[in-house]
Amino acid sequence: MNNSLYDQFAAHFAADSLTSLVDSFNRQVGCRGFNSARAAHDRALISELLRRGIDLSAVRSDGATSFAHHVKLEGNRFVTID
Repeated sequence: MNNSLYDQFAAHFAADSLTSLVDSFNRQVGCRGFNSARAAHDRALISELLRRGIDLSAVRSDGATSFAHHVKLEGNRFVTID
């Protein structure tokens, strides 16, 4: 994993609003390509959401995150919407 890229994404996400983070998550839904940049992006995004106390149990199990469904924020938790 490219730590420099991860650090760039982490800094970006730390400054983003929750709405922007949800939008970033939803942009990944249906994306089939995967590379080190996407891995860094996804890891930084999930880390920031967890840091903010967002309940990701609707999309996360055993440490793995599913980008199969769009989400919305209800209170402090993700809820799938499709």
